[in-house]
Amino acid sequence: MSDRSLDILQQLIKQRSIQETELSKMFDLSARQLSYSIDAINEKLMENQLPVIEKRQGCYYAKNEAAEYLTIQQSIQDIIFSKEDRVFLLLIMILTRTEELSLDHFCIEMQISKNTALADIKKAKELLAKHQLKIEFSRKKGYVIDGNEWDKRIVLFHAITRIYKYYGEKVTEELLEGSKKYLEQVKNDVLKIEKYIGVKYTDEDFYPLIYFIASLFIRIERGQLIDAARISEREEIERTKEYQSLSYITTDFPDLPEDEKNFIALQLLSSNVRNKGMVSEKELPLLANSLWEFLIEFETNTFLVLSDKKDLLKKLLNHFKPAYYRIKYDLSTENVLYDKIRSEYKVLHDFVRQSIRPLEEFFETEIADEEIAYITLFVGGHLIGNDHNDLEEKIVKAVILCPNGISMSKLIEKKLKDIFPEFLFYPTNSVREYKTFVLPHDIVFSTVPVESEKKVYLISEILSKGEQLRLRQDVIKDLYHLDFSGVRSTDILTVVKQYVTLDKKVEGTILEALDSLLLGEQKGAKADEMISKNELSQVIKEENILFMEDDVSWEAILRKASQCLIDQQIVTDEYTSALLKEYRDQPAYIMLRQRIVLPHLDPMLIEQKLGVCIVVLKQGVQYQDKKIHVVTVLTTPDKTSHLTILYHINRMAKDAEFIEQLIALEDEGKIKEAIQGFSSEQED
Repeated sequence: MSDRSLDILQQLIKQRSIQETELSKMFDLSARQLSYSIDAINEKLMENQLPVIEKRQGCYYAKNEAAEYLTIQQSIQDIIFSKEDRVFLLLIMILTRTEELSLDHFCIEMQISKNTALADIKKAKELLAKHQLKIEFSRKKGYVIDGNEWDKRIVLFHAITRIYKYYGEKVTEELLEGSKKYLEQVKNDVLKIEKYIGVKYTDEDFYPLIYFIASLFIRIERGQLIDAARISEREEIERTKEYQSLSYITTDFPDLPEDEKNFIALQLLSSNVRNKGMVSEKELPLLANSLWEFLIEFETNTFLVLSDKKDLLKKLLNHFKPAYYRIKYDLSTENVLYDKIRSEYKVLHDFVRQSIRPLEEFFETEIADEEIAYITLFVGGHLIGNDHNDLEEKIVKAVILCPNGISMSKLIEKKLKDIFPEFLFYPTNSVREYKTFVLPHDIVFSTVPVESEKKVYLISEILSKGEQLRLRQDVIKDLYHLDFSGVRSTDILTVVKQYVTLDKKVEGTILEALDSLLLGEQKGAKADEMISKNELSQVIKEENILFMEDDVSWEAILRKASQCLIDQQIVTDEYTSALLKEYRDQPAYIMLRQRIVLPHLDPMLIEQKLGVCIVVLKQGVQYQDKKIHVVTVLTTPDKTSHLTILYHINRMAKDAEFIEQLIALEDEGKIKEAIQGFSSEQED
């Protein structure tokens, strides 16, 4: 099966059902190409006596049992690799070769023609050029890669990581046949290192790490040694437990040259772990201060007060020990969740990015957006928090498997607890930990294919409302033989469209609302919605806007804005006195870009619903030493529902020309239309 077909199958299993048009768009395929891929998938499923993909009324359906195909260990000969992945296969073959390689080797191994192999080599040359490397061929040596050994190893690590993530252990081990003699011992040594240091590497880092280190022994054996001159902190690294463990508790590492031990220690230091104690490096106090400043800046930008901030600081410190080396020595790997995080949690991610300056000053370099996405997960997981439900009366016991580390695990665990409040969930495990899991359980939720005697439900790392709904329906049906799938959001929408015309944007909003309804969520915003879907354009009404032509005092503005919100039953009478007390002295921290002032109160202290009152002042009001023309009072029932609205207000404050336009309008209705238009443009 081709890797694209595998991706389609995995997506279908995770979503249970999906519209043909949506699936085509997801993989950039025509309906005919998609149909061809589905036929190929079904052929393989039938060969393995598994239920096939069905198509009904323009929608594809997959049964959970089909997930068994994903756990079948395929060999290289069983897979049709994409042209992108063939480039990485080719690079691994050259960089781990134990014999001279010719064009025929590539053709036989990847089952491709000579012309295709030559085209792949051309693409590989383009990729290597970005790392100041190049492919050369001679009859004596065959295909080789010329350039700095450090750069070659970085390319090799990225290639091994990609192939392992997409194709699993069997394909990776077949590809690294030459290093097989080292593999078992390297694995045992890394397990000893874990025990010695007191950490557990995440699944997604553990396996690529042992494959990579085993492949290094082949290069060392051939005399291709590293020059560790790029490591500017050798003494620091040599004092770490990671480095010391190579000399004292392992089998193959003690005899390696010092440069090689430094390089391997750096790989260990840059790998993610599920649990790590506090570190004591000389940079730690400076890093801790930078992270604390980042959190303060995030609070300032979002008008949030993060509870238990020291706990979040500790988690970020534990994350940033490996991230420190990744960023400093350019060892970053692909963040496979990056696009999903940017899509689902755009607003929170933007606020995190806006607050990142203290960390970039610490690292003295710009931090890649993929790295910032990891921080978004930590902050989001902290905002969600932990619920301590009474678990004694739960009946179904469930295990969650996630190889991506503690931040993503926490988000998944919280979401599954919301979808299945009647279940008992054990703390999230890695796949390695699950192999020795002995506690009684009934079902398994996993973000990766896994073999188990129990029923396994393959899920996405970030579940949409539709996926949550379908997952609950499938699990309840399997466990209790109750079928609640008779009514689907898409079916309801189809009926509605027979009588009214809807544009695509409204369609999506209605579908999400229907999914929420069928999931049984409350109408109001929930605390675990990290990014609320509330838009300023939807919340703002004409009665939420006050236009004042005459001079007016600061206190009068606050009173009028409060009364506006009281009249709409968004806040109670006590809100006015609390607002006056908090902002009588005009603090600087609520002034955005010196154009908008944003008074607000902590929802934990004063009860409030989601709302906003925008006051536009023709003459302006003196605020400290500035003349301000827009005052926005923002209310929120919790710590997250207002974030999207705040995001749009921030964007307004950045646009001096738009603020000038607002002041000139002199009419509440026109001001409302202008704000709605501005908000919609930003969303597009």
